[in-house]
Amino acid sequence: MKTNNNTENIGWQKRLCILVAVVIIATCLCLTMVGCNKRDKSVMSSETLNITSHLGEYDETEFRAQMSVENDIELAVNGESAYKILINQYAEPDVVELAETLSEYLNQIIGSTNNFKVADDSEAIPEHYIAIGDCIATDALSKDGVKDDGYRIVSQDGNIHILALDDDALSNGVYGFLEDYLGCMFVRNDYDYVPTLPTIYLDDMDEISNPDFAWRKVFQYEIAQNGWYKKLKNNGVVADEIEEHENWGTWCHTAFTFVSPEEYLQSHPEFFVIRNGESKQLCLSADGIYPIIEKKMEELIAASPNKKYWDFSIMDNYDYCTCTKCLAVKTETGSIMGTMLPIINKLAKRFPDKIISTLAYFFNETPPKGMTCEDNVNIVIAPIQCGQMYSYLYGATGQSAKAKKLIEGWGEIAHNILVWDYVVDFSHLLLPFPNYDVQKDNHTLYLGNNVTAIFHQGSRERGDEMAHLRTYILSKQMWDNDVDVSKTLAKYLQVTYGKGAKYVAQYLDTCTQELKNKGKNLDIFDASNYHTLDYLSPSNTDQYLSWLNQAIEQEKDNPAIVSHINEIKVNVLYAIMEESIPDYSRKQAAFDEFSTLVTQLGIEQPYEAHTPTMQEYLQQYPSRIVGDKVAIAAIVISPFVLVAIVIAIVAVVRKKKKIKNI
Repeated sequence: MKTNNNTENIGWQKRLCILVAVVIIATCLCLTMVGCNKRDKSVMSSETLNITSHLGEYDETEFRAQMSVENDIELAVNGESAYKILINQYAEPDVVELAETLSEYLNQIIGSTNNFKVADDSEAIPEHYIAIGDCIATDALSKDGVKDDGYRIVSQDGNIHILALDDDALSNGVYGFLEDYLGCMFVRNDYDYVPTLPTIYLDDMDEISNPDFAWRKVFQYEIAQNGWYKKLKNNGVVADEIEEHENWGTWCHTAFTFVSPEEYLQSHPEFFVIRNGESKQLCLSADGIYPIIEKKMEELIAASPNKKYWDFSIMDNYDYCTCTKCLAVKTETGSIMGTMLPIINKLAKRFPDKIISTLAYFFNETPPKGMTCEDNVNIVIAPIQCGQMYSYLYGATGQSAKAKKLIEGWGEIAHNILVWDYVVDFSHLLLPFPNYDVQKDNHTLYLGNNVTAIFHQGSRERGDEMAHLRTYILSKQMWDNDVDVSKTLAKYLQVTYGKGAKYVAQYLDTCTQELKNKGKNLDIFDASNYHTLDYLSPSNTDQYLSWLNQAIEQEKDNPAIVSHINEIKVNVLYAIMEESIPDYSRKQAAFDEFSTLVTQLGIEQPYEAHTPTMQEYLQQYPSRIVGDKVAIAAIVISPFVLVAIVIAIVAVVRKKKKIKNI
C-alpha cells in the first residue's frame, strides 16, 4: 500500500506539472498571436525618422558667408541697406502692419534699427524697394499661376515684389521670403530663429509658391498664441481663438443648429431620434424637414455673407435614425449617409457661391452607392480609429486599410474633401507619441483623392507632448508635402536646442525606430503600458532621461533652452509614472521631478478631458504609488503563497487517497 500511494502521488504531481506547463505555453502562444497581427513593418511609411544623420548640415557661420558673396541683388552691406518697404498708398491696416513687421525682421537680420523704412506709392517710387501687394510698381507684373492663398516672389531691376491674389495671402509671401530666402525659422509661438546676416546678396528670383492644400489648420493651443499661425501659413485659425475657424460659418455637429429640439420637438417629434428621453439626431427622411434646414442656412449666411464654408452634419453620437424610410435608404445605398447627401446637394445648389460641408463620421462615414457630390460640396472624413504609425497610403493594417478605402471611396464621388486627422494621444496628452514621419505618406494619399483641406487635431490644452515641433512640421507639410521631414527637423532642433540638439535628435529617432522595430501600431488612446516592450520600455525611458539630462547640461547657462528641453523631459517622466511595472522608487523619483516641472511650465491638463486637472492629478498620484507598494509586496510574497497552496493541495490529496485506501 505504501509503495502504491507514493506511485499515485508522483503521478498526480506529474499531471500538475504538465497542467502548469500547458497553461504557460498556451499563455505565451496567446501573447504571440496578439502581437502577430500580419503587420508588415516595411510598409509602415516610406521613410523612418533619421534626424541625427542631418545634424550639422546647417551652420549659421557658413550661411552668413554664402550670403556675403556678391550677387544680383545687394540687399544689405555691413548692416546698412538702401531698400525700403513699398506699399500702396491706400493699403489696408493689415498690409501696413505686415510691412512694418517685415521691416522689423530685416533690421534684426542685418543688426540695425533704422533701415528698411516703410513707404507708400503716393510720392516718387524709391530707387530700391521690396514691394508688398499691389501698387504702382507692380502693375505690370502677372499673378498667373498663383492659386488659393499662394504667392509670387519676383525680382525686377534689383527690386523685389511679393504678390498674392488678396491681402490676406500676402503674409504667406512675406514669411515665405524670410524663411526660404533669408533663413529664418518660426519654430515656436514664443521664439523665432533669426540669423545674423550683416551683408545680404540674393539671386534674381521668380518663384510661385502655392499650397498643396487650400485650407490648413493644426488645432493646437500653441499655434493660436502670438499670431504664430500666420507665420506657419495656417489659414484656418482666427486671431487667438483656437476654437474658431477662418471662413467657416458653421463648424461640425451642427444638425441641431438648423433644427433645434427646443424649437421643434413638441410640434414635430418625428424630426428627432429620441434615446432615453433625449434628442440625439435628426430624421432626415421626415416630411417637411428640408425647408426648415434651408431657411436656417439662408438666415445664417445673410448674417455672415463673407463666410465661405457652411456645415450641416450629424451630432456627435452613434444614434442614427432607424425609421422605415431611413432604413430603406440605408439598404439601397449601403450607407445611412444616403439620407444626408441629398440634403447637402440641395443646399449646394441653393447656395452655389458657398461650400456646403458635412461630416463622414461614425455611422455616416461610408460613401453611398449611386450618388455623387455637387462641385461645391465638402466632405469631412474623420478616421478616428485608424492609428498613427501605419500610413493610410499603404493600408498595411485593418485600421489603415479602412482609412485608405474611405478616402479613395469619397475621392471618387467628391471634388472637395477635408481630412480631420488626430495626431496626439488624447488619453495621455503628455505621453511620447512618435508619429512624425507617417503624415507625409498620408498627405500623398490625400493629394491623389481630391483632399483640398486638412485639419490636424492636436490638443486644445497648453503644453502637450512636443506641441511646438509637431505643429511646425505639420504646417510645413500642409504647404509643401515634399519637405524633407528629417532634414527640416534637424535644423529645427539645432536652432531651438543649441548644443543639446544631438541628444534630442537621438531621443526622437530612437522613439520612432524602437516602435517600428516591433511592428507596433500607435493609437490615439494608447497607455504607457501598451508600449512597455517597445519604445517605452524601462531601459529606453532610462536612456531618454540620460540624453535629455545631457542636453540640459550642455545648455545649463541658457534658461530658455533648458525650459524647452524640460518640456520634453516631462513627457518621459510621465511615461515612467504611468508604467504598469510596480517599481515604487522609480515612479516616486519621476513624480517628484515631474510635479516640479509641470508647475514651472504651466501645464494644466494630463488628459483631453478637463477632469482631473493637472493639480488634481498631482494630488491623486501619491495614492497610486501606495498601490504600487502593495503590488510589490504581493509580488514578493506571491511565490511563497503559491508554494504554500501547492503543498496544502498535495497534503489534502494525499490525505484523501489514504482514507480511500483504508
